[in-house]
Amino acid sequence: MIEEQIEKKIEDAYKEKFPVSKERHEQLINYIPGGATRSLSYFKPYPIHIDYGQGAYVYTHEGHKLLDVTNAYGAIVHGHGDPDVVRAVRDGIAKGSQYSTPTDGQYKLAKLLCERVPGFDKVRFLNSGTEATLFVMRTARAYTGKDKILKMIGGFHGTHDSVAASTKKNVITAGIPEGMTEDMLEVPFNDFDAFENAVKENADQLAAVIMEPFLGAGGVVLPKPGYLEHVRKVTSDNNVLLIFDEIFSYRVNTGGCQKLFGVIPDLTTVGKVVGGGLPIGVFGGKEEIMNIFCHENTEKPLYHSGTFNGYETVMQAGYAALSKYDEAAVAYVNKLGDQFKNGLLESFKANRLNIQANQIGSLLNIHFVNEPITNADQVLKSEEQLHRLMHLSLLNKGIFTIPRGLFILSTAITEEEIDFLVNKIDETLKELLPLIEEKYNHLLF
Repeated sequence: MIEEQIEKKIEDAYKEKFPVSKERHEQLINYIPGGATRSLSYFKPYPIHIDYGQGAYVYTHEGHKLLDVTNAYGAIVHGHGDPDVVRAVRDGIAKGSQYSTPTDGQYKLAKLLCERVPGFDKVRFLNSGTEATLFVMRTARAYTGKDKILKMIGGFHGTHDSVAASTKKNVITAGIPEGMTEDMLEVPFNDFDAFENAVKENADQLAAVIMEPFLGAGGVVLPKPGYLEHVRKVTSDNNVLLIFDEIFSYRVNTGGCQKLFGVIPDLTTVGKVVGGGLPIGVFGGKEEIMNIFCHENTEKPLYHSGTFNGYETVMQAGYAALSKYDEAAVAYVNKLGDQFKNGLLESFKANRLNIQANQIGSLLNIHFVNEPITNADQVLKSEEQLHRLMHLSLLNKGIFTIPRGLFILSTAITEEEIDFLVNKIDETLKELLPLIEEKYNHLLF
């Protein structure tokens, strides 16, 4: 009874606050299946429609101002309409946007990335994170002459067939032939022994290990002390390449997690913030590996092309955004992340809630789980109904966030806005507390 009352109250408030979103959703489903061209954008009763963004906020067609802690699922780091990024795009595109040739923009962004990321000697540009992981895996296979790739259970590496079939629960894998995953292996994240055994047993066929330094979309699950170092040693000892997928994690440091943790892979992918809010993917690594693409070093270089690879407008936006995402900017937004977590922990304690806030830098994921989380299986135990109701309730309270409890901060946010965010989450938890007491009392101290 309590669950039905709370659910109805929150849903009714959402429908009352966002009626234009419903109208636009009903129009859009006539032309786009499900009314959203990105699966993650859909949620019940209907997805919210955003009119525009400015700074740390987005604005709905109803005229509501919402604090944005989605930031395009991590692709935006300086807020919406950042003047330096806007200026770079506006001035650049006035001179043309794509020439199908090498450009100054490619040189500047590639140079900046290679100077910052320890694992980058050379890089190549693409248009998405999915493309980046697809090509980095192909690169590893071409360089080693081996076919198998090992990934972590719960690791997210985009939506191409080889990696999409085993990412997380409720992912529909219809249309992916079994043959696409027969050379893919999986082990639990943070399991030292399972990882070492899998690598040793398959070393003669294993081209590479691809992994996020922490599980990003899988719940911001951090590595145990010594785990990344162990992964690096085992791969090196067994002549297996190590790939860090830093598309999501790069923002935690100017050189990504590999600089933060001091563990350097053979190949790396980055994206999201690197494009300044525009579509981008990047892969790169050691010079001797990346030279298989080089016409000056091999008679038949590995083929990699694409109409929009190195799109000049994206290069200009990326360089503008990354140039100002310096040590000071990273320190600022990471400090906001620390403030956010500390505020949440106080709220959890005050509300007698034994739930988790996994955080690194400007990334934080709330989990309705009553034990510290170190692997993907624990993430899957988080109570989905509480996530759903928290998400809708926060929208009602002026917070634009991600349904699964993931919060992503930007440099446009202030300390005062972090306090506002914590207060609204605290209000939401209090709103949900009667339901938790009745149905989810394992989450109480």
